Amino acid sequence: MDPVKIYIFPADTTGCGYYRLIWPARELQRQGHDVVIVTSQERDQMLQAKLDGDHVVQVRIPQDADVIVFQRVTHRYLVQAIPIIRNAGTAVVVDMDDDLTCIHPANPAFHALHPSGPNAVHSWQNTLLACDAASLVTVSTDALATRYGAKTPVHILRNCVPERYLKIEHTDSNVIGWAGSVHSHPTDLQVMGPSMAQLLQLGCQFRVAGPLAGVHTALGVSTRYTIDTTDVIRDINAWPLAVNTIGIGVAPLADSKFNAAKSWLKPLEYAAVGVPCVMSPRAEYSRLARLGVGLLAKNSHEWRKYVHSLVKSADRRTESALAGRDAAAKLTIERNAWRWLDAWTRAVTLERETSGT
Repeated sequence: MDPVKIYIFPADTTGCGYYRLIWPARELQRQGHDVVIVTSQERDQMLQAKLDGDHVVQVRIPQDADVIVFQRVTHRYLVQAIPIIRNAGTAVVVDMDDDLTCIHPANPAFHALHPSGPNAVHSWQNTLLACDAASLVTVSTDALATRYGAKTPVHILRNCVPERYLKIEHTDSNVIGWAGSVHSHPTDLQVMGPSMAQLLQLGCQFRVAGPLAGVHTALGVSTRYTIDTTDVIRDINAWPLAVNTIGIGVAPLADSKFNAAKSWLKPLEYAAVGVPCVMSPRAEYSRLARLGVGLLAKNSHEWRKYVHSLVKSADRRTESALAGRDAAAKLTIERNAWRWLDAWTRAVTLERETSGT
């Protein structure tokens, strides 16, 4: 196939937008491929819709686009626009990194995306319809492929990390830590049961790469125990540096439908910056463990046992960190950007086969 012109529309400029679209696109640009990253400021110029009442009847897109990549589509107008774009001969990819149909009710996104009525502007029902209408769906896990690939060809693109993460110098310590926010992970820390409270009682230290709000309660720890925090990290480039301040990473995930589809990104981030970790045995975390990253803890006893073993032994931390970084070195965006190009090019081929052009 001749080179294709690719336009990507990230849904955000937080972690998801960068890991799933922006960083792979930048690497492909560096390699000489024709990829255009459409910023939020440029979106209205690049993608314009004409409405008849509440229905999209016409869409103006860049005339040279062979494929347009959308991320986490939730708006009903964009759902309506996808068939119109495809009818004009341009392939459409929808990228998904979470199962929006299973968001926990305590997560603010649940109410923002709940299809509470037939005219909901944003909803996870719109996401399902968008995926059904696309030329191709790209996802980060097998479970997401099942959720969003029922009616559309699906391509699995597992999350990778920038190569520069591997070059961050890690200073060993026995400080236990979690990279995350209770705001968006309301039930995950509880998976470790009383293990962290028990370790704090033994004199261990705990640190959060993220906001402190809700952490004491989720861990079942009295506020008389000091938990260090970086507070909210707003700069994506500062994120790996914050993760790097942790000595032993924990990656608990509640056993839920939403988490069954979660990617391996958090423990991969730990591994990339040289932080040994302990994690829940969810599907993708188990997959990453088989590649050499971290330890799997299935109950509170194992969480305490494995984390404490790392607290007590610098040699074990070093051994685990080296194995993790070795695995992460094979999962960099620079080394795997070709997979994104393959997926986006595949969408063009599928579209042309469908349209007969």
